[in-house]
Amino acid sequence: MEDAVTTIANIDLSPVTTALTSSITPAQIIGLLASIVGFGLPFVLMWFGVRKVIKIFKSAVMKGKITV
Repeated sequence: MEDAVTTIANIDLSPVTTALTSSITPAQIIGLLASIVGFGLPFVLMWFGVRKVIKIFKSAVMKGKITV
C-alpha cells in the first residue's frame, strides 16, 4: 500500500499544468461563466414568475380575491 502512495506522490504533473495554463485563458473562463449566467438567468426569472402566478391563482380560488 505504501508503494502505491509513494508512486502517486512522485508523479510529476508539471507538463499537464503547463499545458492547461497555456491553453485556457482567464478571458475564456470569464466568457464561459458569463454564458452560463446568461443561459440560466431566464430560467431563474421564469421560476419566480411561475411561483407568483400560482400564488395569484391560489389566492383567487381560495379567498375570492385577485391580487398582483
